[in-house]
Amino acid sequence: MPPKFKFKKTEIIQTAFDIVRQHGWKGLTARSIARQLDSSSKPIYGHFRSMADLEEEIVSKAVDLLYEYMTQERTGDPWQDHGIGYALFGLGEKELFLAANDKEHIVHFRNYGQKIWDILTDSLSDYPPFQGLTGDQVYKIQALRWLMAHGLAFQAASQPPGLWDKDVITQLMQDGSQAIIAGMRIQFDL
Repeated sequence: MPPKFKFKKTEIIQTAFDIVRQHGWKGLTARSIARQLDSSSKPIYGHFRSMADLEEEIVSKAVDLLYEYMTQERTGDPWQDHGIGYALFGLGEKELFLAANDKEHIVHFRNYGQKIWDILTDSLSDYPPFQGLTGDQVYKIQALRWLMAHGLAFQAASQPPGLWDKDVITQLMQDGSQAIIAGMRIQFDL
């Protein structure tokens, strides 16, 4: 019979998530988790084959939090709110955003992020500015705006405090989103 552990898998994930949220990957070790749980590292390896498996769970949890940011109503325009939320995630969750987007973990961020992309794309099926556009045209608009949102989120996450704030990000995302739609409609000759 396998040993019973004092801590549940979800508690370990949450503790590890909190560490990465505050300190990035540099703060995450089996010992740092054990220290937070006032335990040995044995329960960690009892629930996870490796730290890499735990790290994937952390990225998944980060994407869940990103989804919360992206689906929060801010302006009344859902597409703009998605972009604003993405950039505000970079501003509000700097260590987590950078950790999920580093070269070792980006594959998980992409995989889990694709689910968000699909859900949010489906939620915009009746979005008035996209009416009359083909699926490929909508994809191009969304891809361009994602690049803008990602760049803004990265800047917000990696620059000194005070350079970016919610109001600046909101205004840039609104202006940029409108410009992308207008410019692409001209390009599509609509």
